[in-house]
Amino acid sequence: MNPNVLKQLAIVVKQGSLSRACEQLFITQPTLTRSIQQLEMKVGAPVLVRHRYGVEATEIGARLAQIGERILAETEQGEEVIRQFHSGYHNEFVIGIDPLWEFATVEQMTAYFMQEKRYVFHFRTGSAAAQIALLQKGELDFLLAPAHLSVKQGSLDRQLLFRDRSGVFVGKKSALLGADKPISKTVLEKQNWMVAGANAGFLDRPSELIGLKAASMAFTGSIRSVLHLLNTTDMLVRLPARMTLMTGEIDVEQRIQVDGQNGPRRDIALWSKIDNLERLEYMKVHAFIHDFMQTLDETVPTFDLEL
Repeated sequence: MNPNVLKQLAIVVKQGSLSRACEQLFITQPTLTRSIQQLEMKVGAPVLVRHRYGVEATEIGARLAQIGERILAETEQGEEVIRQFHSGYHNEFVIGIDPLWEFATVEQMTAYFMQEKRYVFHFRTGSAAAQIALLQKGELDFLLAPAHLSVKQGSLDRQLLFRDRSGVFVGKKSALLGADKPISKTVLEKQNWMVAGANAGFLDRPSELIGLKAASMAFTGSIRSVLHLLNTTDMLVRLPARMTLMTGEIDVEQRIQVDGQNGPRRDIALWSKIDNLERLEYMKVHAFIHDFMQTLDETVPTFDLEL
């Protein structure tokens, strides 16, 4: 089977229109129609059905289009590898990053990684739960994410390198702003809460602070919205305290003390697959990231947190 036909089918299905697919492929509609007809003859059944708004895939057409999508992706990746080779890069490494970590360390991290000229770095930002799954499947080489996750870690290596602790932050319009003594659970239960890191695999939940009252908003893989609400409303949220204050977007007085013990650990770890640690180039990049995280931990203020 000609893989080009499968790529063409994938583009037709994605565009939902033969004419739009022709524009993307730079071919005429009769040429594309003949390719689809040849594929249908091989299959012995239609791969596309027409409707008033364009075309859509049949069941077999959708399955073949998925294969075409993978061929397209592999082709594009192959072209990028060639470009990297001609540009003098040795290899590409895909690094997953926690959203708050990216926002809090953007200046230091970009400057540090730009010093390394041998490799291409592909950064992916997302929730810890989604990223750890990608790491386990081999779609990430490294992950910078919370160290304490309720996930299976059998094939993973975890090195805790940046210390942090969970803290409670209040919006600038909250009556609790600047409180000089610990706030009781009774008072906290009456506040307007949001949840950051929903479905992120954290071991602890804010329920011990907000009681039976549901949080009015939850965010997964987002930090800008959370910081915006802390600056414009009276809402409360639990966040990694050190990284939150590192952003420079939140005032120190917005972190309040809570009756009882300190918040749970929110350390950041360098995650990787154990099997990959035997590869020389992989080990070099692992050491490169390790040094960055350790240096950052030693030089960034602790904001009087008990770390």
